[in-house]
Amino acid sequence: MTSHCPNKELCGSCGWSHIPYQKQLEQKLGDINGSFQLKKLNIVCKEILPSPKKNHYRNRMDFVIDFEGRVGLREKGKWWKVIDNHPCFISDKRIEALFNCVREWTKTAGLSFYDRKAFTGILRYAVIRATQFGETMITIVTSAPTTPEERNEISKQIKKLSTETNVTTLIWSINHTQSDVSFGDELIVLKGPGVIEEEIGTTRYRISPNAFFQTNSFASPLLLQTVEEFAGDLFQKNLLDLYCGTGFFAVALAGKAKKTTGVELVSEAITDAKINAELNQVSVDFIDGKTEDFDWKDLQPDVVILDPPRSGMHDKALKDLMEATQQTIIYVSCNYKNFAREMVELQTLYQVTALRAIDQFPHTPHVELVAKLERIKDSLKK
Repeated sequence: MTSHCPNKELCGSCGWSHIPYQKQLEQKLGDINGSFQLKKLNIVCKEILPSPKKNHYRNRMDFVIDFEGRVGLREKGKWWKVIDNHPCFISDKRIEALFNCVREWTKTAGLSFYDRKAFTGILRYAVIRATQFGETMITIVTSAPTTPEERNEISKQIKKLSTETNVTTLIWSINHTQSDVSFGDELIVLKGPGVIEEEIGTTRYRISPNAFFQTNSFASPLLLQTVEEFAGDLFQKNLLDLYCGTGFFAVALAGKAKKTTGVELVSEAITDAKINAELNQVSVDFIDGKTEDFDWKDLQPDVVILDPPRSGMHDKALKDLMEATQQTIIYVSCNYKNFAREMVELQTLYQVTALRAIDQFPHTPHVELVAKLERIKDSLKK
């Protein structure tokens, strides 16, 4: 198969674009089950749901601006080097159109480019998002201005993007550190409301500039439906969503449960989660704090949803989970290797009764895995 990517040998983004899609799905199932076998787990994932859209599915792209003004994605294994004019075939087509506008703008804005070795220069990243509502967001990430005059000039130049594009909202994000990240600690709204909205299933979500949101809006309904299916009847049950983010699962399921609680360490995400609950007219108690630091066992949840970061759960969080009395855990993992590692301990108290993979990330080795864990009836509480 010929890759959709014109820079397949250089780009470090997709990795699997040269593999036929059905083979990608088979490989992902094989990799998941291979991890289980390595950990001597007696479980097998037999089902993987394909993404409804294979190309142009991604609703967010973080484009790098390098010290020579190249705009695009990084070369494979070279964090300092960028493939110029490379927007990626997995990005939403509206993102690709806005990318072209931003790239042309960087040539005429008269702003310096950030040197990641010398820590000098202004322009660092262009983060572009698009939703199925047709709303779009451009966030230009820069270094901190050193004088009021420079600040005014940067603002003036970025504002030009609001007239050169039809973007819904335009953000200037200032990174006051040397850290090479695609977000800043100071946000300035230059056009629009400063947020965009998306709808997954029947649930509406607000997305702010620094918020994480599922990057495949076409496959995300499958993920949400799977979690709802595995959670079962929540009537008169307490639902706890750990690592809840902006409330993707908690808000969608809150109307079905007796009480819903979400825990998340990123305060900005909690702010968005509360607004998402209001948007959907549901009641959720959102708690700003680390899962491993918050004593949630007193909430006596019947069902716990886990959606930890790619690095997996903190050891303390896993210990708390083993000591609690919930009957059902719905584990959503974007890293099946860490899930397998944690299942070595979880299997002493829980058995996997349902397992499904959802391909949120076509043309990459990544995949989402959802497992339903039910407490073994004769297990003793530690």
